[in-house]
Amino acid sequence: CQAAYSWVNKQQNKQKQIAKAIRRAIEAEIAAEAKKNKSKGFVSTPETSALSKTFAANKGKLPWPVFKGEITGRYGKQQHDVVSTAYIENNGIDITTDKGASVRAVFGGKVSSVFVIPGAGKVVMVSHGSYRTVYSNLEEVYVKKGDTISIKQKIGKLLPASSGSVSEAHFEIWYITSSGMKSQNPSLWIYR
Repeated sequence: CQAAYSWVNKQQNKQKQIAKAIRRAIEAEIAAEAKKNKSKGFVSTPETSALSKTFAANKGKLPWPVFKGEITGRYGKQQHDVVSTAYIENNGIDITTDKGASVRAVFGGKVSSVFVIPGAGKVVMVSHGSYRTVYSNLEEVYVKKGDTISIKQKIGKLLPASSGSVSEAHFEIWYITSSGMKSQNPSLWIYR
């Protein structure tokens, strides 16, 4: 029983680490944009608004970030499947797929950040106006900050899972406004 709790604590800590790193990266982008525009926060330009509307119009129609897979980690606060008294908070979804599978952009945009989260691999964040898509648990990254990418373009390759037989993509969507940022449920955005 103690081993199960230890494992759950590791999972919870990993999720918190991922959430914190992604939040910090988005906040850094907002701060850089504010400095560039001499404003106090995120400012939506006509270009940003147009891209945001196009992205939002595709809710429920976006391609999956991997060619094939199964959602194995749902969005939001979930009761742990092994330890019923524990909960996991997930700002995105986890998709189990083939070992070393490629990850692809769900929409055209501009790579706004590429960084590493210790224990969670490399992360690519793509800007779509006021929206950000986040792809993590990558072993290799094929893009760099500033690259303009197209829908379904390969952006990286996944790390193998601890079992070694599959890989797990972690995917998040964030909406940014002048009043802050909010995670979105990616399963409502991707094609069903």
